[in-house]
Order: sequence, then structure tokens, then C-alpha cells
Amino acid sequence: MRTAWKPGDSIECDMMFTSQVAADAPEGFISGIASAPSTDLHGHRVLSGAFDDSIKQKGLNGAKGVKLLAFHDSQKWAGKISKLATVGENLLIEAQLDLELGYVKDLYIASKHNGGLNFSVGFKLQEFEFVDEDDMEKEDDPWLIVKRGDLFEVSVVTFPSCQDAEMTFVKRDPPDTLKEFEKALVAEGLCRSRNEAKRITQAVKSSSHLFLDKTTPVVGPVIEPVIMPVIEPAIDQHPRLDVNKLMAAADLAVKVKAMLGSR
Repeated sequence: MRTAWKPGDSIECDMMFTSQVAADAPEGFISGIASAPSTDLHGHRVLSGAFDDSIKQKGLNGAKGVKLLAFHDSQKWAGKISKLATVGENLLIEAQLDLELGYVKDLYIASKHNGGLNFSVGFKLQEFEFVDEDDMEKEDDPWLIVKRGDLFEVSVVTFPSCQDAEMTFVKRDPPDTLKEFEKALVAEGLCRSRNEAKRITQAVKSSSHLFLDKTTPVVGPVIEPVIMPVIEPAIDQHPRLDVNKLMAAADLAVKVKAMLGSR
């Protein structure tokens, strides 16, 4: 039984994976869960840490390193895995997509519009166990338990076998145009169609003054009345441009005209 922590106890924390905010993450950066110890759609369960030895032996670089692919296609290298390790029960991944490759750029755009895709692992069985049907107590009990595997690659896929292997972060830029904003509304599931997104966009556009920060200077056309400070005339201002002197001259002209008219 674990005793309560006491001052001075040493606690080991795995800080290998740190969350990156969107502002800091480079374009093409993705991360998420590459594998999880839950029963997949094929009745397999990959235990936590099953690929640790393989990753340690192969590494992530070089000809024999664990690769990042697109859709398990050995001809479609997708980028470089920067981190791949078991944290808790899940195999976590961080990677940088190679956006110079056309098909990878398309994959990245699809990931951004969808709010992230999924991951799937490709490996060779090394140590495993079959489960007899009589021993299965629950509906999601596996018939094959993978205890250890030789990991070759992690792929970005649309539909994963392991439902928990999802992309939890993908760098997304804010929309630059109204059309991109409308597409984003549909991609995020906030609107069912582009027509609906267009109506919402027009409504937001007509009420854009509601989103202005009143504490910051207004840039562009002024929608609401703004009280401007009184600007005092400069000391070296030309006399003919001095409003006070012009008003005095106008008053004098009125008086002179009245005097001439009375004669």
C-alpha cells in the first residue's frame, strides 16, 4: 500500500512532453496519442509500453528510425517525429510535417479544417497472447493482447483502428478572409452548411462594433460616437490659422458692418 507523501520525498515526473501553445508551435506541428491500451476495432489491445524497447533501440532518426507516414503508405513519408514515448498509459507523439511535399501539405490542410485527424501504428508482433472466448467477460475484451512489438512507423490516418489514438493538437491559423471564416464555421461543426455559415458571418459583420475593445484605439471607420480630446493650438501657429483670432476678426467685421449701415 502506498504511504502518503512526506516533505523531502523524491517524486519523478516525466516532463518530456510539454504542451505548446498555438503561438509558439511552428507551422506543420502536430501532436497527440499514437497508441493507447484500449481494445481497437479489430479486437486487439496493445499494452502500455509495448513499443518502448523498439523505440529505444531504433530511435527517431536515420535509416532505421521510427518513421512518420501518411496512411501507412511506405512511399509517403510525411515528416519527422520529434518525440515518441510512453507517458502514463499512452504512447504520445510530437512531430513536424514536411510541408514542402504536396501530399503532406494537403494532409495538413485537411487536418486543420477537420480540427485534427488521427494516428495509427505499424509494427511487427514480438510478444503476444491469445485470449480464449470463454475468458472474455466484457464486450470490449480483446482476443489478442500485444505485450511487445517492433515499431516501424506511426501514420496520420482518417479513421484509426484504436479510437483513442487521436491528434490532440494541430497548428491552425486564424481565417484571413470571410470565405475562410465561413469554411471554419462548417469545419468546426458550428454550422451545418456554407449557406448557414454565410448568414452568421453577415450577422456578425453587421454587429462588428460589439466586438470592439473600448479600451483600445479604434482603427478604421468609427462605428460608435467617440469623444475626442480638445487639441490646443500650437504656439507657433500662423496667425491666419488661429481660430481664436479668426473669430475675433469676424466679430470686428460684424461691428464695422453694423456701424456703416447705421449712417
